[in-house]
Amino acid sequence: MITVILFDIYGTLIDIQTDEAGMDAYTILSKWLEYKQVYLSPDQIKWFYHEEFARRLGPPEQRRVESDAFKEIIDEYAARARGTELFLDSDVSDVFRTILTQCCGTSCPPQDHLPEDCSHLFRAATRKRMFIYPTVRPALDQIRKGYRLGIVSNAQEAFTLPELDLYGLRPYFETIVLSSQAGVKKPNSKIFQAALDNLKIEPHQAAFVGNDLFADILGAGKLGMKTIYVGRPGPPVRGAVPDAVVPDINFHEIKNIVDGWNGQEKK
Repeated sequence: MITVILFDIYGTLIDIQTDEAGMDAYTILSKWLEYKQVYLSPDQIKWFYHEEFARRLGPPEQRRVESDAFKEIIDEYAARARGTELFLDSDVSDVFRTILTQCCGTSCPPQDHLPEDCSHLFRAATRKRMFIYPTVRPALDQIRKGYRLGIVSNAQEAFTLPELDLYGLRPYFETIVLSSQAGVKKPNSKIFQAALDNLKIEPHQAAFVGNDLFADILGAGKLGMKTIYVGRPGPPVRGAVPDAVVPDINFHEIKNIVDGWNGQEKK
């Protein structure tokens, strides 16, 4: 019996487009930091930002190898047994804290909330579009009458919690597990398992709703959860076969689907 429905955020509940490749955000951040007595050029900030993430997560080439290697969940456990973890993530505020410490040294002003403030400003400057899908809140109002709700998302705490609050979404969810907190991204099973542990349930008691065949459907499915894909299907991913599809992001269908699964189980 499914008692919990877990959701991805971006592309599932909220549509967003950001641009971390262009220079505009780094220019704004550089000018703002001058008022904090921190003097870094836009080019320096961009270089340090991407280099620090690469140092923590590995270069893009390594991350492509990880994606190719993750065919079965046994591959994840085998890597863990060798002392490595697939699909790492890191906290953006901690990245900015490291940049400020390394670049300013003892001359750096008291940091206090400065790294988190940098994160918020950076997100605001890189965000080009963001809106909540129209059926999300009305559907969640109905779904939570019969199911416990949670979030598992590849996302940054400094970005995401304020954005959930912006749309009044945080109170709907009993647990929110983000990759920046967990240290790993979907499809790594540890991030899904963290949410299950928080809710004290087994995988077969949960359904996962997401818009990414690889991260959401493959990851949750390998762990033993029922999966619902929202949106128009993209290129197929080997092993990622959702149990149900909601092609038009009509969230009212989600409750009907899970109710149907539970009804079949009772027969």
